[in-house]
Amino acid sequence: MNETAQVKTVLITGATSGIGLEFAKVCAGLNYNIIAIGKDPGKLNSLKSELEGKFFIKVDTVKADLSNTEEVLKLSDYVDSFDTGIDILINNAGTGVYGEFKDTDFTKELSLINVNVVALSYITKIILKKMLRRGKGKILNVASTAAFKPGPLMAVYYASKAYVLSFSVAVAREIKDTGVSLTVLCPGPVNTKLLKESTHIELQFIDYEKMSDPEDIAIAGMKALERNEIVTIPGFRNKLNAFLVKLIPSKVLMDILYRSKKNSLKQS
Repeated sequence: MNETAQVKTVLITGATSGIGLEFAKVCAGLNYNIIAIGKDPGKLNSLKSELEGKFFIKVDTVKADLSNTEEVLKLSDYVDSFDTGIDILINNAGTGVYGEFKDTDFTKELSLINVNVVALSYITKIILKKMLRRGKGKILNVASTAAFKPGPLMAVYYASKAYVLSFSVAVAREIKDTGVSLTVLCPGPVNTKLLKESTHIELQFIDYEKMSDPEDIAIAGMKALERNEIVTIPGFRNKLNAFLVKLIPSKVLMDILYRSKKNSLKQS
């Protein structure tokens, strides 16, 4: 990761928890200055104190609720005011909604779309333009293996990740040979709070011990970014699953996924 001795700056959305927090720690260990975007001022301040106390870096924090389009649009003012330039963008922020689509709260799904799709697209656009003018930069968008198939009981979430994958691959082709790269990271299940916070129902099928560690995913993402990979799927089993779903007839696959999750629900 040591391309030059120059200090680089990385902007990370959703930087205060889960994979985003691990990205922040990994980047701090690489001596990158960090711009951390999150909606909890307390967590942002704690992150700043922790990383600046442990590493010789600077951490700027930006409070923004990415489900609020007005707050997302205001980020362009911050990006314009950042004189030294952003070398790496990590679009990590994401949220989920679990349940039958007919029963779920659409306001939460609208929030999901704003975070997972709208904010990611807009932040990519405003920073990509500046990177292209400089002729250098790297972007990492966090999708999921959910991007490779529809997801009964998480229909909007899976669809949002399919968008991230399709969008990222398309833009990566548009910017080929410009000096700027775009990588989309597609991890399998990760031991974060996303599933737990996606519903009030206790999800019996969750086995956190079998899920990937967020730190390992962050490290894999940074390595893929360094190699200028377009699509990266950490872990052999996840790669195999992403391949196999292409071979199973859609109707059969949907029945398997739906029944396996539906049968393991337990009302809290």
